[in-house]
Amino acid sequence: MSDLAPIVASGVNYHYGDGERRRQILADINLEVRIGEIVILTGPSGSGKTTLLTLSGALRTLQEGSLRVLGQELRGAGGGELVGVRRKIGYIFQAHNLLNSLTAAANVEMPLLRDKSMGRSDRRQVALKALEAVGLEERAMNFPDQLSGGQRQRVAIARALVTGPRLILADEPTASLDKQSGREAIEIMQRLAKEGRCSVLLVTHDNRILDVADRIVHLEDGRMQQAGRSVVDGARQLMTMWRKGGPSQELAAYVRGLSLEDFLETFNQLTIDFQRSLGLLELMSAESFEATLDQVIEALTIKIGQVLGADRATLFMIDRSADELWSKVAQAAGGALTIRIPVNRGIAGFVARTGKTVNAADAADRPEFDRSVDLETGYNTTSVLCSPISNSTGEVFGVIELLNKHSGVFVGEDERQLADFSQSIAPILETWWHLVKKRKPARP
Repeated sequence: MSDLAPIVASGVNYHYGDGERRRQILADINLEVRIGEIVILTGPSGSGKTTLLTLSGALRTLQEGSLRVLGQELRGAGGGELVGVRRKIGYIFQAHNLLNSLTAAANVEMPLLRDKSMGRSDRRQVALKALEAVGLEERAMNFPDQLSGGQRQRVAIARALVTGPRLILADEPTASLDKQSGREAIEIMQRLAKEGRCSVLLVTHDNRILDVADRIVHLEDGRMQQAGRSVVDGARQLMTMWRKGGPSQELAAYVRGLSLEDFLETFNQLTIDFQRSLGLLELMSAESFEATLDQVIEALTIKIGQVLGADRATLFMIDRSADELWSKVAQAAGGALTIRIPVNRGIAGFVARTGKTVNAADAADRPEFDRSVDLETGYNTTSVLCSPISNSTGEVFGVIELLNKHSGVFVGEDERQLADFSQSIAPILETWWHLVKKRKPARP
């Protein structure tokens, strides 16, 4: 860890109460927020997000561990040292906390009053420049009750940034704003933070703004889980595609270019975010969500074929209501091909029914093999490797089938890799599959 980092936490513990009422809020927190980095804290209510934020802001006394903020060790620091740290931090909260009796410009000037070397005229010029940076220079003389909610929050952002802080701490800054205002506020914060080479630690439940993060730190029962930069970058790009409703082909193209490790980690991170909150889905129409699901399945199918060297790879989902397997075959000649197969038919159906993996060097030697499927698809199957995908309750709800190994036949190592792959993508597919069934009970 670098001493130049605005926040360096090591082994931080925090509790409320004593004796039988003692409750652990933070447990062994290790975190570094680097210069110019935006780190978002997520997690359920009561997970310790705000406690960690207020500790980092020198607003709460550190109990155990080490926490260096802007070069100052907070554990054991005196009152004067804590005040010195606070003056170097910009704070933004859910409530804008503006004084209604002061204009926007006067509110922004308030942090500058501590600088006795700065005259009134200089303070006003600096405040006006800060308001200009957030697009409110024409509203400088307006009082808070003359501003919209989004404008008031932008004034609060200007006030937090007016002293040029190296660190910004924000607690649910978009919670009271509508989608557009919240997005505008967070993008202003992102731009100004990067331009000023300061860092941002931001607490939010708002999935609409996760894509601005360099890193996402998730707190659960006071313990920390981090998503690495490459994973967040991938998740951020995919979220941006969805939010903007861009061409679904972009999603498939992007996924094809991911390494296997980044591919799995990125989609697992997205699945975690989906499971925490379904708010992101409100940004999409039912039709665009269905289209996205199809593109995800297509991308998964292509990636499986790339990794294990199969001539063709198919990912089947099981439609229990129709007792069928359905698939979107991304590698079919001439484009995508949709297949429906009864569960009691073929090798894929056998795997779906039994949950057993099948590895056949010659598919025709298997009693379950059904040549009529090849006749329907115009394909000549030789070798087959087929693995089940099980949901969180152990029920088989999908099947991955690889056909015709490029370099001969599928071997035991291929079986292991496919099983690992199936296990990794299972929660992803399960999340989306359940969400789609809630939107539309039966797939057409």
